[in-house]
Amino acid sequence: MNNLDLLLLLAGLVLSLMVFSYLLGDTLLFGIAMYTLVGATAGFTVLVLVQKVIMPMVITPLTTFPKSSVWLELATLLAALLPIFMIFKKSSRVAGISLGFLGGVVTAALIVGVSRGTLVPQLLSIVDAFDPSRMTTAGLPNWSGIFEAFMMLAGVLAVLFAFHHRKTKQKQDSLAPSWLDGLTGFGQIFIGITFGAIFVGLFSTGLVALIAYVQYLVDFVRLW
Repeated sequence: MNNLDLLLLLAGLVLSLMVFSYLLGDTLLFGIAMYTLVGATAGFTVLVLVQKVIMPMVITPLTTFPKSSVWLELATLLAALLPIFMIFKKSSRVAGISLGFLGGVVTAALIVGVSRGTLVPQLLSIVDAFDPSRMTTAGLPNWSGIFEAFMMLAGVLAVLFAFHHRKTKQKQDSLAPSWLDGLTGFGQIFIGITFGAIFVGLFSTGLVALIAYVQYLVDFVRLW
């Protein structure tokens, strides 16, 4: 092990202990570690953007003029420089041009991605659950498949109604019939199960990463 690797291992060990100091309270050492993480992440992000986006897609095409579409590269460069005007209050609206365009493109991409990758497949899975071939087995009713199909449909409708009923009730501020509150509670059960499953997945992933890193630190200490 050379000196550079040893130095990096020591730095990782010190930063890890600084993060674990949060168990004793929101200490200064934990704050330093978090600011170090944020600064390193921001610096790495800027470096990747410069090397992978700005240089090959904006600066390099300008050097091949007039073979390339120089006006497109100039427009891209101008859009990238407009957010600098956010520093000045009087001209901060100019920065909204590129930021608004970027926000619109990102929102459109997210809507299309969610619709095609999540919403549509889930709706199709609900429709497929009511396929007669899945509800029957050898000419007899498949009660487990029927129950699963109706539970899927009831869960989707209850969750959608829970959000709609809560929003409507907040606006009208009126008492709703008890059966509506019961249906809303039924939808909240599905929401709770979903968030619980997501939390368990995140917690298990973080726990596995923590165990792996603790084992890495233990192996490092054994080298001494």
